[in-house]
Amino acid sequence: MDLQLAYAWLQRDTAGLSDIEDFAARCLHASHTATRESAALLLLAQAAQTFTERQSGVAANGETFHAFLARCRSYAMTLRDAAAASDASFLTALNTFAAQLSAEVCA
Repeated sequence: MDLQLAYAWLQRDTAGLSDIEDFAARCLHASHTATRESAALLLLAQAAQTFTERQSGVAANGETFHAFLARCRSYAMTLRDAAAASDASFLTALNTFAAQLSAEVCA
């Protein structure tokens, strides 16, 4: 898994809780390899894990899942594009994503 594959995975319109758990596991596993994208994949894994923990055992509608996929797709696209642009852009995007994710986790 890399940012390009993560972005491609997030292109789907629907996903179930087990699909998102699998996505989180794949991102987490890929983040263990020291690459330029490791931190981004770890953040995507954390976002997916947080979502699945909050939705587990709750009757969630499709809109909730669709909104999560759209939000993560936006993060992944921003990170992917920033990584292609420059190291400075990538670092800025990582910091922005980490700050947004922290706010969501604490909410």
